[in-house]
Amino acid sequence: MSPVATAPALVAVVRRRAPERRLDLVGIVPLIGQAPHAEAWRRWLDRRRHGGLDYLERTREERADPRRRNPEARSLLVFGQRYTDGWPAEERADWLATVSRYARGRDYHDVLLRAVKALLGDLRAEWPELRAFPAVDTGPYLERDWAEAAGLGFVGRNTCLIHEALGSGLFLAVAPTNLDVDDWTAVPRPLYQVAERPADPRPGTDRCGSCTRCLDACPTGAIVAAREVDAGRCLSTWTIEWQGRAPSDERADQGARLFGCDVCQEVCPWNARAARQADRRPPPDPAYGPLGAHAELTLADLMVMDAGEFRRRFRRTPLWRQHPEGLRRNALVVAANTGRRDLRPLIARVAEQDPDAEVRSVATWALAELGGES
Repeated sequence: MSPVATAPALVAVVRRRAPERRLDLVGIVPLIGQAPHAEAWRRWLDRRRHGGLDYLERTREERADPRRRNPEARSLLVFGQRYTDGWPAEERADWLATVSRYARGRDYHDVLLRAVKALLGDLRAEWPELRAFPAVDTGPYLERDWAEAAGLGFVGRNTCLIHEALGSGLFLAVAPTNLDVDDWTAVPRPLYQVAERPADPRPGTDRCGSCTRCLDACPTGAIVAAREVDAGRCLSTWTIEWQGRAPSDERADQGARLFGCDVCQEVCPWNARAARQADRRPPPDPAYGPLGAHAELTLADLMVMDAGEFRRRFRRTPLWRQHPEGLRRNALVVAANTGRRDLRPLIARVAEQDPDAEVRSVATWALAELGGES
């Protein structure tokens, strides 16, 4: 039997406990049908926009309807946690400046999941029969779709979830639950937000207006239309999911991006606004700040890092997803694209001695790009 909460009681618990758990946004929606944009999701897959990420195709219908995985679910809780306050100007000049801001600290899977589980524990103290199945970017859910439905923000033209006050520097988590609410019309959207300015409460509201800065700035034209990204053209796919396997004739487009790409968020006016208002709220969780140990490394170190050192340095950080060979490939591309002729002798050794054939091939390309003798 599903536990039933009154809307005021649910709001009271969430608003009291969410700040203690360092959660910035919390919402809830009833699970009475498919995701709001399930058909758009299917069309995106049919157009082969998923960049060869076959796990998305395999979970096509589960992502369209969370009840396929959790048939007892009556609601879906959605959580947001900031990793940056808007997009202040980049101040770093080291290799970490080539890494997306979300990936410079601890692994968000661990940090956000810990916060979500703590809040679910708070809810379970009020409703002991509560059953919940939290997931942080690891389950078959259309998180942004549900986050918009729950009032956590709107989906921008770059497909990021954007909150009017917090911008798009947000991690998302979801938790299908067996919790029901006696009167869904009395549930506020969102249940809780750290921001002083409310998110727009209307699902699907276009808050981008006539702005096309993200489309214009994308280095590879991956934003093929408003709210549609071709993952096979996205630098985040090339550097992370494909682990440094950018198309060989387009490596120059990777520029100085070692891990991920923030361009569409850097140019977003909503993030500029969020940065200007950052002093109005508590800072993001410090776990997402750059790790001090990263400062010990240079781009040269990354080009020759073996599996053991990679594990020691990057386990429990987002960079772990890149794998050691992917890190070396990406570091070589960055060196070539930024004219690091001082690294040419090292790159030559990599081209001859690296145990991975793909890394050797990229190193040979990098040498040709850098040209001449060091």
